Amino acid sequence: MKKQLYLLLMSFIALLLLSNCSTNTKSNKSETSGSNLKVIKDVDIYHMLIIEDIDPGRVFFHVSLSETLPLDADKEILPANLTQKKYTLTDKERKLFMKMAGIAEDAYFWIYDYTNNQLYSYPILSAEATAILDYYRSHRSPPYETRDYRIGFKLPQELLPRFRSNYDLLVSITKDNPFAQEQLTPLDWRLIPNANYPDTGPDKLSNRNYGNVPKYLKSYMANANNMTFYVQDYVDEQHPQLLDIYKIFERELLVVDKEGKTLFKRRMYQSEGTSLVGLNNYHDYKNQKFQWAGQLFKDLPPVVFGFEWFSFSCKGLDFIVPYRDGIDFKCDNRY
Repeated sequence: MKKQLYLLLMSFIALLLLSNCSTNTKSNKSETSGSNLKVIKDVDIYHMLIIEDIDPGRVFFHVSLSETLPLDADKEILPANLTQKKYTLTDKERKLFMKMAGIAEDAYFWIYDYTNNQLYSYPILSAEATAILDYYRSHRSPPYETRDYRIGFKLPQELLPRFRSNYDLLVSITKDNPFAQEQLTPLDWRLIPNANYPDTGPDKLSNRNYGNVPKYLKSYMANANNMTFYVQDYVDEQHPQLLDIYKIFERELLVVDKEGKTLFKRRMYQSEGTSLVGLNNYHDYKNQKFQWAGQLFKDLPPVVFGFEWFSFSCKGLDFIVPYRDGIDFKCDNRY
């Protein structure tokens, strides 16, 4: 009897130890409430630039990794007093750059066109490690400072015809493909009566006050992926000459499940560096879709994005989880 109790006790302890173990990865992970999905807090998603102003008559893609490098890494990687606008790293410089950026030589570029659900891969071994002069430094006379360069990779020109633009592309640099390749859904908004917008508690927009501006709310709803998405905007109708996006003081995004339980809520604000994006079906860009939702990554919660434009930082996405959890894309947006 004592032996059986001892074995039961040891089995229980072993189960506890196993449940507390986690796989060693680069990312910090945390369980989502009521789900075995995990949220990776430091997923690196890059923005791919189309470079047209460096080589006359030649256009190429460039992915900058300068944001992932330690402070002043450019001084260690690049030689001083460069005079050219595009510099190809030597083998030694490339090796140091890859080490400091935390990129493995057997990694791939995973380039995902989420509007068409198309994925392209390209081995990093075949990519040219390149430093290009930042656009906002190009008016200066050489020699240039190392901090004036974006250090990253030039992708081959044959990739260009595959993409309509660089705006709908997400780039990951990893060994394995992180994308689920399940077609994201553009949110098809429709205007609804304010009374149909869920009550979000005492901090709801209808309780907000913007001074002498009359309180005017607009509410919208969209359905996608077995979820209901709501947006409510606090707008200024006193200035009809303004574009609709500049009339919005504050916006609330709310996502609920089939039972009406809140999955995600977030507030967004108009500011000097942030503009709220017009909703699909309610902006001046014809058939262009900005707001998307769905399963973007493998084994991660669904995402929603496309509500803000930024002047001094990069756009990003939100995971649809009860607490605020999202990532900003790395676009090397410098001025």
